[in-house]
Amino acid sequence: METKIPKLTAEQLSELVYNRKTFLLNRFFAKDLKAQSITYWEELTCVGFNPYKSKLEAVISVKQSTGYSGGLCTNGSKEYVRFFVDFKDGSGFQDMGYTSFKVADISEAPPGPQHPIKYMTEIFIDDEKYRKFLSCQKAVIPTVRAVLSWNTIPSSNPAIPPHYGNVLEADIQLKPRRRIIWGDIFEALQVKQIPDILKGINLKEELDLPVPPVPPIAQFYESYKRAKVPDHRTFYSSIAPLISDDKKFKPLTSYNLQQLQEVQVNIKAITDLILKPVGQADVSFEELTCVGLNTAQDRLGAVIKVKKSSGFSGDLCHKGSQEHVAFWADWNNNGSYDQYLGTASITVHDIDNIPANGLFYCVDLPVNFTQHLRSCTNPNIIRVRGVLSWQSLPSTTDPNALNTWGNRLDAVVQIRPSQAAKVEAELTHVGGVDRDSIDPVTFLVNSDTTNPTSDKNRPYGGWVRFNGIINRNGFNGIIKYKIEYKKYGAPDSTYASVSTSETFTMLDFAPDPNVEYPDTQTPADGWFIYKANPAIGLYNETNYLAGWSTDGLTDGNYTIRFTHTDALNNEQVADLFTVIINNTHMTISTTANTSVDFTKTLDLVIDGGDCHCYDKTATNHTVNGHLRAVHPYFAHWALDLQPTSHTHGTLPSPSARYYDSVAGHGDVGDLGSILDDGDDNAPWSVDVSAMDNCGYTVSIHACTRVIRNSSTQQPWYGVKAVGFSVTDKCPNT
Repeated sequence: METKIPKLTAEQLSELVYNRKTFLLNRFFAKDLKAQSITYWEELTCVGFNPYKSKLEAVISVKQSTGYSGGLCTNGSKEYVRFFVDFKDGSGFQDMGYTSFKVADISEAPPGPQHPIKYMTEIFIDDEKYRKFLSCQKAVIPTVRAVLSWNTIPSSNPAIPPHYGNVLEADIQLKPRRRIIWGDIFEALQVKQIPDILKGINLKEELDLPVPPVPPIAQFYESYKRAKVPDHRTFYSSIAPLISDDKKFKPLTSYNLQQLQEVQVNIKAITDLILKPVGQADVSFEELTCVGLNTAQDRLGAVIKVKKSSGFSGDLCHKGSQEHVAFWADWNNNGSYDQYLGTASITVHDIDNIPANGLFYCVDLPVNFTQHLRSCTNPNIIRVRGVLSWQSLPSTTDPNALNTWGNRLDAVVQIRPSQAAKVEAELTHVGGVDRDSIDPVTFLVNSDTTNPTSDKNRPYGGWVRFNGIINRNGFNGIIKYKIEYKKYGAPDSTYASVSTSETFTMLDFAPDPNVEYPDTQTPADGWFIYKANPAIGLYNETNYLAGWSTDGLTDGNYTIRFTHTDALNNEQVADLFTVIINNTHMTISTTANTSVDFTKTLDLVIDGGDCHCYDKTATNHTVNGHLRAVHPYFAHWALDLQPTSHTHGTLPSPSARYYDSVAGHGDVGDLGSILDDGDDNAPWSVDVSAMDNCGYTVSIHACTRVIRNSSTQQPWYGVKAVGFSVTDKCPNT
């Protein structure tokens, strides 16, 4: 829920505005900013997850008309959202990466619904290895922590709050594993010892998960009565399609009326409740909590809160039921939602281990905004409405209509600006970050030579994803595009296509229900056909254009050229920019050294050798060592002392070191900037005097700033461990 803005005095507001304007310069000021997690300007209001797309979404409320560093025709400023997920595997909150979007000063004039403006942002995560089969009734339920921060990338430490922005948590459900392994079965059944008859089997062998038959109606009805699910919810899908012409259902399986009579269900009472006029639908089982727009991607999103463990027509082994969200637009902001935009849906189930605060799901819908784009001098702010309906599809003709289960929610959103009335193209994201985050001088992502952090001055590596939109502006003919690369400074004749084979996920709104299908193209010359055309209801679901595998390239600077054809089949260069590619991995010294190995880039040693005993009562009770962690794009290293259950809070000294200087240890970067490349031979120590008698390990973890495989997570490139023991009196050696 959005925080209510307190009434501020003129003096308080003046100080807030001053601090906002000087925020990025604060490190050079003697005066430190006092407040943290200020939500006067922006606030994260909802977080949800789509388990079938592995997509996290967040909705952010931008509340004020000024304070965003300029209007839409300027660079404005950025809102960053970093996502962490605690998969409940003992590792705590893990960094999933960050995303960002542009915000700007948008006037409150002319009067109308200008603020707060609701923006949606999203990120895909890799949750495959965390999916498990617990049982048909239980799901894997991680917790998401999202951190919103204005104009600065949130820390990769999940415990550090932002200065401008806030932190929000939500519980989510992972997609059930389609195939299970024997190990999952034994874990689910809490089998501690494998029976003799099954010994010797491969615990990682995959098995198809059988689909149990639909339970007998008496069993199903009794379980729902115990869960206090009302009859008109339990049998809604059986009765509503038969008695109401205005309620439409996607194909589903439900019990028939004869079966309902067998268990003595009061069909008339259910019918009366379903036919009763709905002023406000029931939100005791699910509720639409947020609606927002991903402005750069022309995609509306919504977050749904599922509140109960039963009442969703089946567990994880059965079909369950669907939550549908219909979206509407009020183009002239007169309070009348005059255009139905489409419906997005997600499947939900009965889940016994649902948390007390519910589970949060998200849906999204690509929208045709091409006829409503304006110049950046004339911001286009409109109202949108989301209408949630369980099982029965929302109305496509009445934006005010509510079915028995669900609710309505309105929001104000900003449509992206356009500068031309012709076929035009734009790369919106490169490698998972905003295209405009690539510096035109240093060629690095989030370039910053005055306040470097591990999230700044970043190159690319691995697979680089390109996302973008081509605006047809009324042209329905064939449009082609190509994305090419060449070594920086090389002649144009050396340009090569980043890809000649791609599969695009297309969404066709022409049929009912909508159809999602893969479109595979293999042009030998790299010219892909841009098939998305909102005018006929055909969308590229994620605006994915191509992917570039850079692993086989030499490290260095590469120029990217994005070209498309126009309505006259003329080639137009839509974008031209340079990026830095770095695929240098850390090399790990695997031997037990007495001093660091300078032929490797990662090493950890105890001076004189490891596996020694240290007397904590002796005069000298310190373990001393050195470490090496170097990389052209160093991010940080950290030391981990285990087992922590016996250390009583003792930590290595220093315990970590982060990239925070462009004039640190330093190698010369591609453009002559001195970049901190880590530590050649840094000392470290552990004071063992407060530790228990035990055996210990110290491990070094090091990572780089490379945006690898289009993920803003900092990739871990190495681990090295050393060991020692602690006692009251070490034996003579």
